[in-house]
Amino acid sequence: MSVETLLPIGILLVLSLCVCGAILGLTSLLGPKNPVASKLSTYECGVPPEGSARAPFQIRFYHIAVLFLLFDVEAAFFFPWALVYRESLVSGATLLLAIVIYLFLMVLGLIYILRKGSLNLT
Repeated sequence: MSVETLLPIGILLVLSLCVCGAILGLTSLLGPKNPVASKLSTYECGVPPEGSARAPFQIRFYHIAVLFLLFDVEAAFFFPWALVYRESLVSGATLLLAIVIYLFLMVLGLIYILRKGSLNLT
């Protein structure tokens, strides 16, 4: 890559960092400063916090969160596939076979998760 192609990217990077720094600096200088105990307290859903914020979560929470992300990303792949399939007239059967194989693998993964008991709440 030559300097001519990287120069606009560098200028944009430096300019954006300067703008961000200026905005952060101006808000810290010009912003109101009246700390009150009620403003500094932790607020979550209108309920005062109970206990420590360092309480450990069960590993099941993280496991279910990762499974949710996995299957959420799976659903996100359907939209581009549907757009390509709709516009493609020549290789429609190939695209259909590809999504059937993809769905088969995802269903196998779901069956595995269910058999292992990962989604049991007890």
